[in-house]
Amino acid sequence: MFAMLGTGALFVWLAIAEKKGWLELDFEKVEGFIKIGMSAGIAGSLLYFISKLSIMFL
Repeated sequence: MFAMLGTGALFVWLAIAEKKGWLELDFEKVEGFIKIGMSAGIAGSLLYFISKLSIMFL
């Protein structure tokens, strides 16, 4: 769930940044932001899942 929210927020931020001209439509920058955002979202959701599992079994 956190991964989806983080990725959605990243896409909204990218749309705003493109309209304001901050990214200058550079594909490599956009791809880098997307990869970092998705990796952070996936890592956060995995840590949350592991913490919930440890609470359930301990």
